[in-house]
Amino acid sequence: MSPDEWNKSDFFQLQLLSSMNPMERGFEGLEKVLEAIESLDPGVRPDKMRFSGPRLNYSRKALRKRLHESYIGETFSLMLMRSQPPETVISFASRTNEEGVFCSLTLDLLPFSFLREPGQPERRAEHLVSFVRAMASCLPLTFGLGHSFTDLRLGTDPSVRDLSTPRPIYETFWLNVYGPATVQAIGRQHLLSTPAALMEELPHGAVLWLTRPTPADFDSEEARLAQARALVHLRPELSLDSTLATLRQRSLEFTPVPMEFDPDIADILRMEADFRGVLGGKRSFVERFNRYHPPAVSEWLPASQAPEPDVDNVKAAIDTYEGLYAEQLVALFHTDVPQVMEGVLEALPHLDWHLWHAGWGRLLSHVQRETLVPALGAFLGRFLVGGLGGRWVPRMKLEEAAVVIGDRAWLPFLRARHALQNQEAPLDYSCSQLFRTAQRIARAHHH
Repeated sequence: MSPDEWNKSDFFQLQLLSSMNPMERGFEGLEKVLEAIESLDPGVRPDKMRFSGPRLNYSRKALRKRLHESYIGETFSLMLMRSQPPETVISFASRTNEEGVFCSLTLDLLPFSFLREPGQPERRAEHLVSFVRAMASCLPLTFGLGHSFTDLRLGTDPSVRDLSTPRPIYETFWLNVYGPATVQAIGRQHLLSTPAALMEELPHGAVLWLTRPTPADFDSEEARLAQARALVHLRPELSLDSTLATLRQRSLEFTPVPMEFDPDIADILRMEADFRGVLGGKRSFVERFNRYHPPAVSEWLPASQAPEPDVDNVKAAIDTYEGLYAEQLVALFHTDVPQVMEGVLEALPHLDWHLWHAGWGRLLSHVQRETLVPALGAFLGRFLVGGLGGRWVPRMKLEEAAVVIGDRAWLPFLRARHALQNQEAPLDYSCSQLFRTAQRIARAHHH
């Protein structure tokens, strides 16, 4: 698995802060910022804008006309985005009040893998640096960074989460911008002698520098060494060894772990791993569940021991299972699990994952459980009948109702009851596992 497949949700984030509010000069002040944004490479340039309603086509003329919609109280806020991949989202906000001036621009570029495309990393990195230069020429910058969003969040820098806090230097990133106050605190000459891939003085006293030529390899050994050396240069009280050890530990989260899940429930676990992503502890999740196997399916009898139907009308009972109960499940879950509408086999693992992930086994009241057990059992039974050629054996007591396939009678309602008994039960007693077990045995029997 490639690092980009392992970490699908990562994106590149650029944050810039300024000590000037261009909106104090109205639209004329904003035009310089828009010029810088329009100077972005056509491959990432936004073409849409959004106020409170739907997206509109971006043009300066259209924006000027609707400028009044961009104010929430005294804060001006503008969102520009791109309609083609890669996805670009630019958020610009500024205000001036008794607390002073706040002005920030954030550019998100998704997915991060765009910056790693073979033959492109240097060119794309250069475009991002040019954009920072363009912004610095129209706004005095006080701080900036450009880096992998996931790695930013795994870090320890509190100012990443709150852009308004004062900034001692906790970390170094691929791209770093220090405003005049930070430059003065570090000492301009000392800062300019930081080991860096690029070091450049910007207008208005700010300094821009890069730890590596491109952000593409931010988690590599070379990049971590460059980040650590730069940080220790700026903060000599830190130790290179422990700084590097912390960064290496973080890089581990980006290193793919093979997913060797139990095949009967692998797709359920993969959905959860993808949902968690690197920030949600994907690595430790995969390591833990690579060792997990659900209990063997016990909800079956030899067909010869299955009790005969004891209902008055067999056909009416089957119609109730397949019509009423199974359709109740579709009605309950069609929004959260759209696959249930299509009646395709993929619906089972998606449903299992949703029941497990959303904690249905824990959250249900007695009344809800007594509604959901028949619905889930009938939905599973419908697949055993339609997908594996089984036949229903209805019973007054639902947990005894079976679907006979070959020499086995499977008990879908009993399985459903087990699957909803507690928080972990939808995984331990998944519909997918029962179906796949029945499918294997039917095939073996067939051959």
